[in-house]
Amino acid sequence: MKKLLSGLAALPLLAGVALADQPLQLSDKQMDKVTAGFDLSVIERSNTSWTQISIYDGRLIPCNQCYLTIVSRPFSVQSAFGPTPNFP
Repeated sequence: MKKLLSGLAALPLLAGVALADQPLQLSDKQMDKVTAGFDLSVIERSNTSWTQISIYDGRLIPCNQCYLTIVSRPFSVQSAFGPTPNFP
């Protein structure tokens, strides 16, 4: 009798799994926005210069003296001579 009651109690849980459908497919436009939660922002400093690399982060230091600035949605790089400006 215990086995029968246990089986009946588990039946709704198994029915939910059996009725599950395939996951929806994302469009190409939606897939372009997927980053899976990964982002990176690193500032490398030396005695005479600094370089910032951002991957899916988007936060850049406002910089007028940068000799290298590459900005795109997935990857950004800035580099300049001198001390690192205050980073927000």
